[in-house]
Amino acid sequence: MTEDEKQQSMYTGLDELDRGIVRFLQENARIPFTQIAKELNVTEKTVRLRVQQMQDEGILSLVGIVNPVKAGIRMETLIFIAVTDQKLEQVTNELESMPEVRLMILVTGEYQLMIQVFTKDSDEFSDFMMKKLNKVEGINRTNVIMELKVLKSKLKFIR
Repeated sequence: MTEDEKQQSMYTGLDELDRGIVRFLQENARIPFTQIAKELNVTEKTVRLRVQQMQDEGILSLVGIVNPVKAGIRMETLIFIAVTDQKLEQVTNELESMPEVRLMILVTGEYQLMIQVFTKDSDEFSDFMMKKLNKVEGINRTNVIMELKVLKSKLKFIR
């Protein structure tokens, strides 16, 4: 199986034109549709309609990505959370309401959840742990991992 065939089987909801459009937008979400159209040998209207369709279907979102360090976020922390039986929904509902929690993932293994927490400094992180996370009923234990340095961070899903 060729690399293109692998890509097509991974993204069955996208045809070759959609994948081409997405590749351009992943590099630069502000690229003019006319330029994408020229590169892909289609009309600007085709690109515009395809982008709108992908947005309407929830496949594509065009958003600004903030660099957390430049925005004053100095601490990025991963926290694995073990939850008491029958309390998972309650715990996730509480975590969803916390602005410091940027990402929450259901995982396998001895922990049920992994969250990523962004705070401006260690004082703010300490407050988050003491005044918020440790007060959530249903959390048995946590494993806190401080991110020292981000070595790779890409938002490219279509290659």
